[in-house]
Amino acid sequence: MKISKLHWLSALALSGALLTACQHEPAKKAVPTVSPAAAAINNAVIQKSPNDDRTYAAVVLANNLQVVLVSDPGLVNSAASLAVGVGSAQDPQEHQGLAHYLEHMLFLGTKKFPEPDGFMKFTQANGGMTNAFTAFDKTNFLFQVNSNKFDEALDRFSDYFKSPTFDPHYSDKERAAVNNEWSMQKQQDGWIMNRVDAITGNPQSPRAKFNIGNLETLVDAPNSKLNEAMKNFYQQYYSSNIMRLTLVGKQSIPELKMLAEKYFADIPNKNVVRPEVTIPGLTDAEKSKNIYYKPNKDFKALYVDFPVKSNKDQWRLKPNEYVRNLLTTEEAGTLCEQLRKKGLAVNTTAYFASEAYGADGYMRVQVELSDLGLKHQDEVIAAIFSYIDLVKREGLNENYFRELQAMRSKDFLNAGKPNPLQQAVQLTTLQFDIPVENLLNAGFVYERYDEKAIKDVLDQLDTQKVRIWHVSQQEKVSKPISYFDGNYDIQNIPPEKYAQLAVLAKKYTFNLPPLNNLFTDKPAPIVESKYLRPHEVVSSAGIEAFLQHAEFYREDKGQISLEINSGLGIKNAKNVVLASLLSEIYKKQNTSLMDRAHNASLGIFLSTGGPGSQSIYVSGYTTKHSVLIEELLKNFAKLEFVQSEFDEALVSYKQGLANKDKDHVYRQLFGHLGRLTNKVQWRDSEYLAAAEKITLKDVIAYYNGVKRDPLIRILAVGNYSEEAVKQMAASATKILPGKRLPKDRIISQYTTPSSGKVIELKESVNLADNGLMLGWFRDKKSDDEQAQLVILNAFLDKAFFAQLRTQDQLGYVVQSMPYAVDEVPGYVMMVQSSNTDLVKIKARIDKFRQDYLAELKAIDPAAIEATKKATIENIMQKPTDFYKEAGLYVGEFWHAKYAFDARDRHLTALKMVTKEDLIKIYEDMLMNDKSSGILLQTRGTNFKDSPFVATTP
Repeated sequence: MKISKLHWLSALALSGALLTACQHEPAKKAVPTVSPAAAAINNAVIQKSPNDDRTYAAVVLANNLQVVLVSDPGLVNSAASLAVGVGSAQDPQEHQGLAHYLEHMLFLGTKKFPEPDGFMKFTQANGGMTNAFTAFDKTNFLFQVNSNKFDEALDRFSDYFKSPTFDPHYSDKERAAVNNEWSMQKQQDGWIMNRVDAITGNPQSPRAKFNIGNLETLVDAPNSKLNEAMKNFYQQYYSSNIMRLTLVGKQSIPELKMLAEKYFADIPNKNVVRPEVTIPGLTDAEKSKNIYYKPNKDFKALYVDFPVKSNKDQWRLKPNEYVRNLLTTEEAGTLCEQLRKKGLAVNTTAYFASEAYGADGYMRVQVELSDLGLKHQDEVIAAIFSYIDLVKREGLNENYFRELQAMRSKDFLNAGKPNPLQQAVQLTTLQFDIPVENLLNAGFVYERYDEKAIKDVLDQLDTQKVRIWHVSQQEKVSKPISYFDGNYDIQNIPPEKYAQLAVLAKKYTFNLPPLNNLFTDKPAPIVESKYLRPHEVVSSAGIEAFLQHAEFYREDKGQISLEINSGLGIKNAKNVVLASLLSEIYKKQNTSLMDRAHNASLGIFLSTGGPGSQSIYVSGYTTKHSVLIEELLKNFAKLEFVQSEFDEALVSYKQGLANKDKDHVYRQLFGHLGRLTNKVQWRDSEYLAAAEKITLKDVIAYYNGVKRDPLIRILAVGNYSEEAVKQMAASATKILPGKRLPKDRIISQYTTPSSGKVIELKESVNLADNGLMLGWFRDKKSDDEQAQLVILNAFLDKAFFAQLRTQDQLGYVVQSMPYAVDEVPGYVMMVQSSNTDLVKIKARIDKFRQDYLAELKAIDPAAIEATKKATIENIMQKPTDFYKEAGLYVGEFWHAKYAFDARDRHLTALKMVTKEDLIKIYEDMLMNDKSSGILLQTRGTNFKDSPFVATTP
């Protein structure tokens, strides 16, 4: 077993001292040197929040692999993430998508562990998962597993980077897998617009290449065989010195360090210089352009992109964040507020992607247009130019910076801990650009107000160099988009257009935002943790309120879930629409408040709940929560209705429904499953028909009906006293008084197929791929059977994926999972395919179901016990932060299951599961074609002439 470099040096130093007594200078020459850079990393103290009880360290291994170690003895699961500093930017021109293809091939066996997808099976069987992703400049591999299996998992994982087999038997299979992944995305607007951005940029930039890959690009070239090119890519770039690794586990820092050295120190160091993209993504030839795109989904948007240079080295100064904060504020008189107030925009935001092309990128102002805004795009562009000019002239104000500095400083002092896998991926990614000592606080550091750095950013927001995206289904486009379904156009912005915009810009009068009155640096006193589960503190006519304190995270944080409960929202299809429109109008009239709260690290989220009731969520530091709840309720009680806001809400609602059939096939299937197992089962077509007839008067009448007799339901979790919650409840009932008793609350109702029945759906979709879902349900609630299906899935899911996805290549998305409906056990299996018709998919699933029984019977009972143990430990795992803890009982609250014992019942049932139980429920449910179930089919355009699976008699 290898020992750490530091221990080795210490031991060598000691032996050197002893040798000095009997030898002379030559002995000292044997001591290896550690580079100053490596020594600095080895000795770095990683700055962490006082709220963070994890221990951190960094080490550079003998092969120059930089590793960050995170120790948390309370963790049940450990996680790791390793990234290599190359990605799609390094794809050879003749094999576009090669980096992504290589990422896939690494999962298919190594010299020591040759089983394809073996690591996926191992992690799933031990309470975890594994995945990977290829980005522009890096490729990240990640996993999470039960901490007791971390050593073995690292052995398997590290072998990816030492001795992959690259079994040629799987070469064509993984080409098909990549092709399936591409097929799934080629009609999705986000991916298509990313491609348009690439092909309208500098053609010499690596960004111009097709980054996913498909059967057309992943082929042998005249002078380059695909598999040889893939191996050469691996040999050339997969070098330890341009890799970064993070280990997060319950093990101590010395133990984690030992694991890092044991499994990763022998990854070859080829002393590779990490490739750096220096070719600009945008030259002058690609600036000052109008880009037109007709989306597949129905949406209207205007993007104004200002080319900027990468300034990631200025992370301590945060000039981009400073500018973005001023551009995105919703305060009165600012850009976002004025565009919304004038009815030109539904929503406006801005963000920096300053490394989008590597050496450069853009700052984007993104506007979701109203119908009026679509007709007056020049006015919107002029407003953006005018406001940016104001920020350039008057926006350099140290007070804005000090406010951001104070707010983010408070956030860091109160920062929670991410889950292990999230933290592993985050720290690995940051290691490429941020010093190790600042990995945790980099996002919170506002070192000093640097006017020059801010001005340098503002100076790059040159209105004469913009790239303006016009996105709507009204655009006239004719240029094909390589590798994707869609068309675009691009034209120069003529000089006279800038003159016209300058005239329009003078019509606007903006002002910069005031300082944020919701921010306070005074924490609220920490209350005693009296109720560790929700406890009823108020129950009377018109109101019920529950309070829960934190067991693990007693800090100044809280989360309030409030519902204005009404049964009107699910009475009929029309009322479902009215509930959504009312919520959208309410949200619009609280946009400024929500934005101000967000900037002060306070969350406000408004939506319709399961029974169609208006829901209000407030989270964050608790000092202002009672004020926010009162203001939000008063705003609801005195809601104003104007035709323009209604029109915008109605258009957005219709667009949302119309766009559902453009979403990924597998998401559509799950949407149908959710609808068909709910008592409210109207179809989108029925909602659209109702929406066509709804008027503003209908919304007002519905709103008055909701106010007539509301029942307010409150769950307060966190740093609240009982008296504070009672006062909040009393204030709420004064603002919205109701007479209904808590027992008359309306909650969501569900349904499952009756015994021997099958709920079926057949639908043709305007997407290329097919999708098929099979589901099985029991006829009554059962904790025991729910638990059995959870353990069964830990084995079945990986076998289903390995057979139908890896071996048969039926599709990129192959999933199975337990799907309980209101505690009635259920199980679903689903495939989305670009190459197989529905009848064959169904037949292959059926064959798998028959074949798998033998595999299930062959499972070692010890493996089942290990999986049970890992599953139970995952559930009992201490929450990683306050918000994870706060969410433990929210679902039961919404469903009025006030025993709050679902978790305890599930744990008890899990402990009782046996191998015999798994076999029995598998035979009774999944192999019983007469059991109640679901058969959902969506037929893609590539299969329009193929039949659906025949309807059952």
